[in-house]
Amino acid sequence: MFERPIVHRYEDPVDLIWIRAAADLGLEIQRSADAYATYDGKGTLTIAEDSYFDADDCLAQMIFHEICHWLVAGRRGQHLADWGLNNTDDRDLTLEYAVHRLQAALSTPFGLRDFMAVTTDWRPYWDALPKDPLKDGDDPAITIAQTAAHLARLTPFEPVLTRALHATAAIADVVRNVTDGSSLWSVTQSRHRLGSLISGSDGLHCGSCAWANPGKPDASGTPRLSCRQHNLDENNLPTVDPNEQACERWEQKFAAEDCGSCGACCRQGFDLLTVSNRDPFRKSHPELVQLRDGGEYCVPRPDGVCVALDGDGAEANPYRCRHYDTRPKNCADFEVAGDACLLARRRVGLSR
Repeated sequence: MFERPIVHRYEDPVDLIWIRAAADLGLEIQRSADAYATYDGKGTLTIAEDSYFDADDCLAQMIFHEICHWLVAGRRGQHLADWGLNNTDDRDLTLEYAVHRLQAALSTPFGLRDFMAVTTDWRPYWDALPKDPLKDGDDPAITIAQTAAHLARLTPFEPVLTRALHATAAIADVVRNVTDGSSLWSVTQSRHRLGSLISGSDGLHCGSCAWANPGKPDASGTPRLSCRQHNLDENNLPTVDPNEQACERWEQKFAAEDCGSCGACCRQGFDLLTVSNRDPFRKSHPELVQLRDGGEYCVPRPDGVCVALDGDGAEANPYRCRHYDTRPKNCADFEVAGDACLLARRRVGLSR
């Protein structure tokens, strides 16, 4: 029988990505049957062998989860056994929940939220998390997770996590297309080439999006579009093909008559509406104009809402300006579906 020396062994590529991520953060990964996951506070993270995992768990997910524990504990967590947590009772349950929120928040933009989900014991809380797990709310875990998310955007965490999540997503983009619904890879989500997740609705294309900005045709006469949802800066907008499948930020094109359900520019979209000294509005409605320090005139916006705005955006009570026909010049010059419109809609949560 022919024998050959075996000098290479197969290793799971996603596990390798996250072992490297751990190493770049100063963590050494060891496998053991003696513990499910434990950290010694000195740089060694011990994780159970694969045979102890649920079928939809993996080493990569476990490492990611433990890094999120570190982020919740703060930088000092690196020097605390088990990240400073007591695992014998529920006294640190809020911190555990904060880890889940952070884990979901970091993985969602890469289409990996379900892929990187927590293990069985913690799934009820995980599965109940909202689309934005860091949005303000009553859960005390939220503020802790928000603080941890800020730390995740700093070095050394940000470049390491971004690289690892991006690499995992790249593998998912390939593997997802050769699996069936029983594979964990099937729950990953496709991403638009500009970075956002692909829209979950079929038939939506970049060319029909409100934020696709028409530009000059290319040399072949093909219309060129730039995307204002993914703007790098106002002078460097990324281009898109009109027929590209749209991302999750897609919005139906709208016109002035759609403003009644929006009103973003007249409420919390902007803090201040200035009125020039020569604007007719100042003379026709002096009761609505105030003189600010420095000699500048403005229309007040208590709690962010213009004093001339009526309505609540409902179909039966749309937003309306009481003085629309004689509105200030700055309002008259405001472009529906323009850059400032998108900014206002983002600020009030109507656009992403």
